[in-house]
Amino acid sequence: MLTLITQRDICDKKLGGTDMLEHSYVEYYEKMGLDLIPVPNGVGNIGRYFDLNPSLVILSGGNDISPSLYGGKYLSNSLSSWERDMLERRLVDYAVERQVPILGECRGMQFLNVYFGGKVLQNVGREGHVAKTHEIEIVVGRIFGKNNPVVNSYHNHCISEKELSSELKVFAKSSEGFVEGVYHSSLPIMGMMWHPERKGCAEGLNEKLIANFLDFREFYF
Repeated sequence: MLTLITQRDICDKKLGGTDMLEHSYVEYYEKMGLDLIPVPNGVGNIGRYFDLNPSLVILSGGNDISPSLYGGKYLSNSLSSWERDMLERRLVDYAVERQVPILGECRGMQFLNVYFGGKVLQNVGREGHVAKTHEIEIVVGRIFGKNNPVVNSYHNHCISEKELSSELKVFAKSSEGFVEGVYHSSLPIMGMMWHPERKGCAEGLNEKLIANFLDFREFYF
């Protein structure tokens, strides 16, 4: 299954702007039968990638979303990338127009929320680069075999239902009331705040969730 995936935008002192995709994404999704094609940040012709007829777009983790996109304030610890924001906006534009499914992970879910008119709650107390685990509550969906799976958390920005886009629906949330999993009300789009490609995160559940999303048999509850 040909899959377009976005990359982290980092600033290297010697190389300048540099794209990065963790090997864990490739290893994890290849086992699920997905062939990943990384899309460079700042690429001009997005249409060339869609001419390949991809079956899926993955918005990966990493980077903050530019607060100006949702009316927020820039903070001193912001790791935003305007170039990546604009790339992902165009990717989602194309995918929505062509009905290509979109899967958003961590930052990717936050971006989908902002794209559809929602906001992001900045700096809620978690350290974004330190892995934590916590239970999530599955609030809707018959495909889940476990009610309170344990997932990882690498983010320090979150979404509550107050910031949630009116076009997205919640399927999972944390005990703190933060939104952990969403799907679009009418489009083939799903987002999760955790990283399924990193070990020790709801193993078995993630594969079932993603597989059902990709074949559309049971995902839309």
